[in-house]
Amino acid sequence: MARKKIGKYLAYALGEILLVVIGILIALQINNWNNLRIEHQKELKTYRNIKQQVLKDRSELVEMQAFNQINMGQLEKANALISAQNREAADTLAYLIMMMSYYSDFYGTGNIYETLVNSGDIKYLENTYNFINRMEDIHWSIIIEELSPELRGVLNYNSFEQLKPDRIRKPDKLYSPEVQNIIYEVKYLSIGKDTIYGRAIREIDSITHLIDGELGLGPISIP
Repeated sequence: MARKKIGKYLAYALGEILLVVIGILIALQINNWNNLRIEHQKELKTYRNIKQQVLKDRSELVEMQAFNQINMGQLEKANALISAQNREAADTLAYLIMMMSYYSDFYGTGNIYETLVNSGDIKYLENTYNFINRMEDIHWSIIIEELSPELRGVLNYNSFEQLKPDRIRKPDKLYSPEVQNIIYEVKYLSIGKDTIYGRAIREIDSITHLIDGELGLGPISIP
């Protein structure tokens, strides 16, 4: 009888231990599920933030690309006037050269998706942004360091706005090889900018497509 009682007690004790172990395992599993759920929510929030940022960038890039293409047309026209030495269009040429100071200027930072910078598609976009930033710096340098000195004393901006006769003080300078060379520089830089703007837009479209897949808004694979 004593042995039977000890056996029952051991069985009971083992059962209690087993129940405790099972309870702990269930609690741990529930905790893991909860942590995974929280991490998944954070991940989805990150994806939404990235999508919001890149779509904002895309909107600005589309605007900058359109503005840059307008400038490319103006540069072509200015170059044609200089090549033809059309002095009757001096006012038009002066205006086109003045407008070279207004150009597309996009600077991508990508701060919001630093956590995913090692992801392939994000990394490509980061590299593209860095390329764009360098081109914008070059554009700024050409305008400030090359064009502005050439126009010093050539145009009276204030008189030009008021359409006074002295608005073009050195018309011959407008048709000089130096000014035409600057126009060529800016023209081919603008062509490069148009290409890189387009590449950034395509990369953003690819990223948003992938994000939509992660968010359950569409397929992940790109056709």
